[in-house]
Amino acid sequence: MSLRTRLQGRFHLLAAALVTVVQLPPVLWFCWLTRTPLPALVALGVSWPYLKQLQSPWTTTPRAASTYVALGWWSACLVFDLLMLPAVLAIQAGAPGGVTWGMAGAVALMMGSDAVLGRPRLRKRTVRVAGLPKELDGYRIGQLSDVHCGPHVPEEKVAGWVSRLNGLELDLVTVTGDLITNGSSHVEAVARALGGLRARDGAFACMGNHDYFTDGEHLVRELERNGLTVLRNRGVVVRREGANLYVAGVDDTWTSRHDVERALEARPDGAPTVLLAHDPDLFPQAQARGVELTLSGHTHGGQLAVPWVRRLSLARFMTRWTAGMYRQGSSWLYVNRGAGTTGPPVRLGAPAELAVITLRRA
Repeated sequence: MSLRTRLQGRFHLLAAALVTVVQLPPVLWFCWLTRTPLPALVALGVSWPYLKQLQSPWTTTPRAASTYVALGWWSACLVFDLLMLPAVLAIQAGAPGGVTWGMAGAVALMMGSDAVLGRPRLRKRTVRVAGLPKELDGYRIGQLSDVHCGPHVPEEKVAGWVSRLNGLELDLVTVTGDLITNGSSHVEAVARALGGLRARDGAFACMGNHDYFTDGEHLVRELERNGLTVLRNRGVVVRREGANLYVAGVDDTWTSRHDVERALEARPDGAPTVLLAHDPDLFPQAQARGVELTLSGHTHGGQLAVPWVRRLSLARFMTRWTAGMYRQGSSWLYVNRGAGTTGPPVRLGAPAELAVITLRRA
């Protein structure tokens, strides 16, 4: 037996053990409630088809209804697990048992469904920049990140996100890496969809690590052929009524293609700078060079996280910059949770997003 086969077998056992533990409390509760083993059989029927498809934690399984049913059910079970103790305490405090358990079940099912079917939320943030020219006050920058076009994110879905951003009539629109999942099968599709981005001063993109899980040069050619400007360790000057905004991008860190110094070398004196850097770990380098705003992605907010507590997510195993807005001195970082997913197509506590950052004078 090969090493790969042994590792896949162990992963299947681990995955089966985890989903069993997650499902056990609600399944036992439903079995007790109905006085039948039917809930356990339903849980097995829901889980087994998806578990059979898994080869590793990073495998992208085929797009099928069984995938979304299984992941939605497991997410609902996890939420129900977390709600059981508060429900018991509420009942002991005098709350009606039937109503309490019914509400817990409804919340769990609602969040489980949203984890697999939820559409990206629009996040609006304001960044105050010292010395920002008055011509750039109110300048609006859209950000789409971690598209991961592939089996679970077809071209039509990406085009829908593009349409939402276009409807905001932005000054500038950016795409901060990981445009595909892997391989060459969706390169043309994502380039066509992103080619529809429209903003007053254009659409700009940087590369992410997944973008080199295929022929990266081919991806760049397709993006630029469809109208995007791909910034790889370089920048361009955007002019607005005599004022300059420097828009730069760095290349992928995983393949050691990044060069922040080179990306900023053409920056005009005094020009506020927006840096596209897929990996947020480049923020300290950007801050040291006086970059006012860095736009990143990469983390997905962990995909599994405790809502409203960004430190409690799987992204903490990757970086300290997990999601949302950060500030060091006069430099800002926005870490976009991304619109797509990698691995299991599920997001619990870390919803997908599109972002709009508005520049204001400090």
